[in-house]
Amino acid sequence: MDDFENLTGNLMDIHGLQVSLKKEINRLLSGMHLTDDAGNEVQIHAYEQQLPETYDDEDDPSQFFPYFIVQVFTGDTEDDEDPWHVTTVIQFGVKDKGKDRQGHVQILSMIQKVANRFLQEALLDNQFRASPKMKWEILDENTYPFYFGAIEMKFSTPKMGRIDEFS
Repeated sequence: MDDFENLTGNLMDIHGLQVSLKKEINRLLSGMHLTDDAGNEVQIHAYEQQLPETYDDEDDPSQFFPYFIVQVFTGDTEDDEDPWHVTTVIQFGVKDKGKDRQGHVQILSMIQKVANRFLQEALLDNQFRASPKMKWEILDENTYPFYFGAIEMKFSTPKMGRIDEFS
């Protein structure tokens, strides 16, 4: 087995967390009444790590709204028996052209749905456990008609154990 196979094999559990989290958040937010740029009701778009690249100057980045992105940033572990503790950030973006500027309410609702889900039931797909310690943030800059927020969560994920107990 070469180094690349070793690397990707060890990361599959971490990428599995990202995929599972994306599916779960998509399920949680599927009933929200969200609209696209034309005012049509749409489902939220789900992405891993970052938004897709736009290649043409005529491509409009607002096509990705409303969205969430599941990002995996860091992982740490203490010893052989300790699992990985993976820091994830879920970013949210909506576009709301309403003159009352209430897009932040949708962002807060998304954050609350995700937080409540993992505070009530920490286990995800029978292999990832959410820590009760979470942080969230709403972007406070004036970005009208775009609104942004994020929630940071840490998950314990399985890791490969040592094969040789004397290593």
